[in-house]
Amino acid sequence: MLLSLFILLYASILHAIEIPSDLGFVPLSSHSLSPSMFQDRLLSRWFEFGGSTLIRADEYIRLTTNRPGQSGWIVSRVPIFSDAYIIDVEFSIFGDGILHGDGFAIWLTESPGSSGPVFGSSDNFNGLGIFIDTYKNNRPGVQFPLVMAMLGDGHTSYDNDHDGAANQLASCSVKGLISAREPSHARIVFVKDQFLSLDIKHYGSEGYFNCFTIPNVKLPP
Repeated sequence: MLLSLFILLYASILHAIEIPSDLGFVPLSSHSLSPSMFQDRLLSRWFEFGGSTLIRADEYIRLTTNRPGQSGWIVSRVPIFSDAYIIDVEFSIFGDGILHGDGFAIWLTESPGSSGPVFGSSDNFNGLGIFIDTYKNNRPGVQFPLVMAMLGDGHTSYDNDHDGAANQLASCSVKGLISAREPSHARIVFVKDQFLSLDIKHYGSEGYFNCFTIPNVKLPP
């Protein structure tokens, strides 16, 4: 999974989800993740990882293998201080048969979570969780994989029995994410006091499409 973070230099002129090609960005090495960062004894100045996460330098970062009961994580050591940024995530989901694990999550939280039951991380988090849910427990009328956002307050538990139905801030169903011929992409755009959006691109789609846009999202400082 490849994750890169960019700061918007001119967030005030950003009025739509489509980002103008001439808009300036500053890539942050402290928040840019790739396998080659872990060349020296699998250590990184900016990130730490654990659980079943497997890193092969210059090839891939794998959160879990194709075995049951596994969970892996990788987390930034450095907080995000910007009021506007873009996060690009490149990912692939593979598995044998019809089961492909529970899914994975992208977290923008007040503090790093520990290992737990919510897509590998701890429950009762404070901040935003974006869940790529690949296993349907009990959500009638909803197609999976399901991409869903939850805004945690530090006290509310994730509704695992109903695939987050009680917690859903926004969501969309996305086919084409599992065993795709090419990696999929998720792009998160956040501008403080304006909006948070998630766009997705996968094999077979005509570029990025908007999964959801949420106005006036309040994230932890």
